[in-house]
Amino acid sequence: MKDKGHDGVKELDSLNSDRLRTVQLNVCSSEEVEKAVEIVRSSLKDPEKGMWGLVNNAGISTFGEVEFTSLETYKQVAEVNLWGTVRMTKSFLPLIRRAKGRVVNISSMLGRMANPARSPYCITKFGVEAFSDCLRYEMYPLGVKVSVVEPGNFIAATSLYSPESI
Repeated sequence: MKDKGHDGVKELDSLNSDRLRTVQLNVCSSEEVEKAVEIVRSSLKDPEKGMWGLVNNAGISTFGEVEFTSLETYKQVAEVNLWGTVRMTKSFLPLIRRAKGRVVNISSMLGRMANPARSPYCITKFGVEAFSDCLRYEMYPLGVKVSVVEPGNFIAATSLYSPESI
């Protein structure tokens, strides 16, 4: 979770579930991800039984034509959207495998169809789709499920392009 004070985090925390835990971390930081793994592992009733599920929902986006979008912007979007998903999955996979759990990766309709002025976002979501397909094939014999959610019109439903985030 990027922001523990966010409404979505508050709503999840208000469920008071002993099976749900929100953890604030930066998916771009291997150290923070490993710390999150330890927090989760220590909160499990029986760590040997593993963890039931992981939802990779971190994401950022930008607008801009290819010619006018900096390479740094491409790298930043890829670091969160693609490499953050890979980093989180690889780190939590041993716990998920033990439970024969599931990985849910939030992608986008733009992970299947390109869109002008959205190339950094599109290429990272295409990558999430391919990563998820590869992972699904590898995990199937082990009883681990891998799903992809492809929301549409996500911008209108989130604060991705609020005045504060632009």
